Amino acid sequence: MRIKKFRGKTILEALNRVKEEFGEQAVILASEQIKTEEGTLFEITAAIEEEEIKIKRGHQVFKTYAEENYSELKEYLKREICEIKKMLNQVLNPQPENVNYLDLIEKGVPPFIAKELSKANPDLEEFVSKALKEKGTVPHSKYQVFIGDSGTGKTTSVFKLAAWYKYKYEAKVLVISLDNYKIGSHFQTKRLAELLEVDFEILDLEELKEIAIVFPKYNFILIDTPSLEKRLLISDLEELILKMPFLRFQWVVRATEHYEYILKQWERIEKFPVEGIVLTFVDKVYSSLPLLWILDSRIPPITFISNGERLPEDILKAEEEIIKKILFKSILNLNQKEVL
Repeated sequence: MRIKKFRGKTILEALNRVKEEFGEQAVILASEQIKTEEGTLFEITAAIEEEEIKIKRGHQVFKTYAEENYSELKEYLKREICEIKKMLNQVLNPQPENVNYLDLIEKGVPPFIAKELSKANPDLEEFVSKALKEKGTVPHSKYQVFIGDSGTGKTTSVFKLAAWYKYKYEAKVLVISLDNYKIGSHFQTKRLAELLEVDFEILDLEELKEIAIVFPKYNFILIDTPSLEKRLLISDLEELILKMPFLRFQWVVRATEHYEYILKQWERIEKFPVEGIVLTFVDKVYSSLPLLWILDSRIPPITFISNGERLPEDILKAEEEIIKKILFKSILNLNQKEVL
């Protein structure tokens, strides 16, 4: 507790001095009139707890700081208000390129592609051709491992490609299935291999390494795998590529899948030697505009396109003109109100 005497020419003046220093919480201990050289004065003895003095002083410091920085705060608020006005103006009165961007998004074009289109406003056919050429072509690697989610059509695509290599190049092809979980379908896949006249083996990861001795007798080895991250883990792929670094991956993707999900999947496997993408269920696509994600420079090029259920007929080498034909199915109607 702190005790102090306060003086004033009047009792009111003395009380005001108590309040100024100690505040309203001060306790009056005594009051009296005293004679001094200045004349008769009123003297008040007051007390207060030390903590309350600190709070009051802190308040005074804050008040002084606020007053000193008022002009700076005022300028800051003015800048913020101007920025808000600018943003509102852009929303209420969008520029032509912003209108074009929003229109593309509304029609299903992925944002990262819509941004490029609205910024440069290029000829669409020229834009697509340039993007495809920059991706380049993919070699027909001898050792191809097909990875992807369940239901993407990996097994069907593998056998379609086996037949494609066999009859187009008169190649000797070996199909290997690492999907030991499809016990009920093993008979069907074996029967399919017999009908297509291609060699077929069902192995696990360890057996795959052991059978490598027979690989030289084949032109192409196509390896089917279980569902990625459900039956086949990323760690399995890491171990596989560590022990058999000559393997190359083909990523099987449904054309009807949302581009955001596709890009998230790519982030998980981009560290592997993925040569290309096998795009399946293209015949199920209603609007090809969302498919513009295939132009993204971050992902590998499309290698093959599965456009139907017939085996082995419904498989196409993903050449530039074929991809453009699929994309332009909707791009030709891009500026119309309805996308066919």
